[in-house]
Amino acid sequence: MGPFDRGLLVIYTFVITVALAWAAAVAAGFIPPYRILSWLGTVAGRPEVAFTFLGLSILAGARLFWVGVRPRRRQAVVHEAALGQVRIALTAIQDLVEKVALAQNGIREATARVYPGKEGIRIGIRVAVTPDINIPATAAVVQEEVKKRVLEVTGVTVQDVAFTVKSISARKPRVE
Repeated sequence: MGPFDRGLLVIYTFVITVALAWAAAVAAGFIPPYRILSWLGTVAGRPEVAFTFLGLSILAGARLFWVGVRPRRRQAVVHEAALGQVRIALTAIQDLVEKVALAQNGIREATARVYPGKEGIRIGIRVAVTPDINIPATAAVVQEEVKKRVLEVTGVTVQDVAFTVKSISARKPRVE
């Protein structure tokens, strides 16, 4: 669940809690029912407010329902060993891929994404390179080196390695 969904959940549960507390106060006799009827009369006099609130509530509820039931993406690769499971986080593989890519000459920065595939994993690498290299040759070397190193370290087969050049820069980025 991302930050947007968490914020939506906080607002949605707050509104529902206030509405239920208000209904409980009316049912217990703490708030006279005519107060609610007068408030509903002011809202009913402005149907666009009521329909907007109702529509937003339905959309928020549907979104939160979807977040709760959608299938989750695999976060780790699992190997069955003689003594139990070995789980390798996809973020650990991403870090390995970035280190392998940065070890190649001419690569200034690298970011990697690892996705589960049908038979192993799929890797996407976005790099910034220097202008003095041959990009197709460097891409082939990085792809082969990443495939070999990931198999060597994790035992996971790599289906494919997508190599994307996001920029060609002569200088390293400054760290401030």
